[in-house]
Amino acid sequence: MKHKEINFKRPSLEQIDAYENPNVISRFVDIFGVTSEEAIDIFTHTKKWLWLAHEQRLDQTYTNKMEIDEPLLVIDEMWHNFVLFTKDYTNFCFHYFGYYLHHQPTTDAEKIKFQKEIQSVPLEQKDEVLKDKRRPQYECTYDKLGRKAFEKLYFEYPKKYSKKQLAELCYQQVTKPETTQLIGQH
Repeated sequence: MKHKEINFKRPSLEQIDAYENPNVISRFVDIFGVTSEEAIDIFTHTKKWLWLAHEQRLDQTYTNKMEIDEPLLVIDEMWHNFVLFTKDYTNFCFHYFGYYLHHQPTTDAEKIKFQKEIQSVPLEQKDEVLKDKRRPQYECTYDKLGRKAFEKLYFEYPKKYSKKQLAELCYQQVTKPETTQLIGQH
């Protein structure tokens, strides 16, 4: 199979920030019951994350893969939501990055490899080992997005939108008596 050459683009963070998609916001509000302002804020930080993943791909000095870890679950949910608007997401990627930025979940093989690496570490050292593993990503995020975005992604969002809290928000939306419209149509 012959692949087309990628015409990488380097948009500014301000250009990425200017992109809006009311349908992505509306669907996220429908699913999780957050306010429009909250959804806009999460979408803004998701776009920043996508920009960061793109920048990391272009940066030859950064060798680690950007990963969505537990603190970033709400970013992952918004990314899933954005990807479902396939035409919009595809157009966004090609317009700003020059290629389709795939959302690749952690594979079983990657999970097994990680478990093997971590199982030999004494329990009292596991937190430190995990911090060291994530340190390059944290530093990249802080350096390229700034302190405010870093704190929002790794301190504010994890407290407000943990896995349990996201599930509860979704459940509350689904069980609302006035929720009669379909969340997704194909």
